[in-house]
Amino acid sequence: MKSTKCVECGFVGWNSENCKACGAPLGQRSHDLPTPTPVYNSGYSNYDRAEQPEGEKKGLAIAALVLGIIGLFTLGIAVVGALTGIILASIAMSRAKRDPWQYGGRGMAIAALVINIVSLVSFVPVGMVAAIAIPNLLASYRAANEGSAQSSLRTLHSAEATYQATRGQGKYGTLNELAAEGLIDAKLATGMKNGYVFTVEVTTTELDDPGFKVVGVPETYRKTGVRSFYIDETGVIRAGDNHGAPSTKDDQPVDYDSDLYDRRQRTNYRTQPVY
Repeated sequence: MKSTKCVECGFVGWNSENCKACGAPLGQRSHDLPTPTPVYNSGYSNYDRAEQPEGEKKGLAIAALVLGIIGLFTLGIAVVGALTGIILASIAMSRAKRDPWQYGGRGMAIAALVINIVSLVSFVPVGMVAAIAIPNLLASYRAANEGSAQSSLRTLHSAEATYQATRGQGKYGTLNELAAEGLIDAKLATGMKNGYVFTVEVTTTELDDPGFKVVGVPETYRKTGVRSFYIDETGVIRAGDNHGAPSTKDDQPVDYDSDLYDRRQRTNYRTQPVY
């Protein structure tokens, strides 16, 4: 649209030969006026720029964060706590995104999710180390108990020999009799020591020579020990994995060398001919 400016009064008119203000003829045309850009006044502009208030419900986010912090110091509370924290944090984030005017704590939920994942991941190497170390520790524990059981059998054998020679008038004594003479300690006198249960059986019949046998069995098979032990007046300690049952004189001696025994069995000890 063309506009014309009056040279007399300066009034700008549109498509007219005479100025509408002073009536002077409009002999010159001036510049084109730019079309004004429409301005829209939105009623939501201030609301969009304003920060939306956070919802008041933050219970799930707080619970997930607490589980995550505890899980860092307890290896994820045996994994279950870390998994629960991850689930709660995910639910809290989803609710805060879907209904921000009702549920809050989105940032807290994100932090809880990260912490719970870290505590869960940290459990993996610790679990691998424990899977290797715990069986070795249990094996060492059982070996220590078995060594202690053999030492207790030697102590009882020595006590029986002393009791027969000095106080028993040619006979052997029971656990109570050995303890009464101060030949064994009070703990061994109870019949239980370091994961093993000990029983003493004395032969007192007139037809047989005086004798005794001591049997030691694990208090809990495979936990406190594997082998059972046996000793009598001969002083030879015998042992065998009898699944918790007592050992007998038919079991092999503790110091028995099976390879040497097999070699002896295969060797012919008859006199060799001399040429």
